[in-house]
Amino acid sequence: MLKEDRYRLILDVISQKDVVKVSELAGRLNVAEMTIRRDLNALEEQGLIERVHGGAKKKGTIPYVELSHVQKQTINVEEKKHIAQKCAELICDHDIVFIGPGTTNELIYDYVKAENVDVITNSITVFNRFKHDSRYDVILIGGRFRERTGTFIGYFANKLLSEIKVNKAFIGTNGIIDTRVTTANEEEGNGQRIILDNAAEKYILADHSKFGVEAFCTFYDVKNVTAIITDTKISPKIEEYYKKWTKIIK
Repeated sequence: MLKEDRYRLILDVISQKDVVKVSELAGRLNVAEMTIRRDLNALEEQGLIERVHGGAKKKGTIPYVELSHVQKQTINVEEKKHIAQKCAELICDHDIVFIGPGTTNELIYDYVKAENVDVITNSITVFNRFKHDSRYDVILIGGRFRERTGTFIGYFANKLLSEIKVNKAFIGTNGIIDTRVTTANEEEGNGQRIILDNAAEKYILADHSKFGVEAFCTFYDVKNVTAIITDTKISPKIEEYYKKWTKIIK
């Protein structure tokens, strides 16, 4: 078994049980306890677990408290601008793109140079940024309006999203923990999952503060995305860990 596969299995077990013994991991993976100890030391150095006597435990996650859209606009502004610019550079003439809700996503408009782009969104704030620009055909996905994030969610929104195919989807997140991409609201997460599955290229937008944060609902796995777009303040250890699963753009 490859070292990376052992790491993945160890993290899976710890995420399910919170605390696990070296002997149990050795038995599950059919390897020597010395091998497990080395693996646990390596994972601890990467900041992914905490060692305890005779084993390891799940690293304490940062609790997520959902802020309002207005509150989020004042946080990590320069990092959000950097990420938005990186997103804009990926958009080409004649693309069909989905831009999800979020204070980073709505900044993409400021940097896009491509023309004749179809922009699809379920975010009222993203829609308002693009709607008067003749370079874009803009489609707003309707449904039940969630005022806290300015997002249309629910059955009708998801039905429309399920019928759409896009070249690129740009989706924000409230937090990434292990390989799980999370959000504070399960209905928003359902819509994000649908459009990511219908996108040829799937991009998750997360500034450095989002890593190690676990919000209420998991909606995707980083192993299934094209890239995570982040900022230059990401920890080298965190970056190295996620490079095992996907591309990191910063």
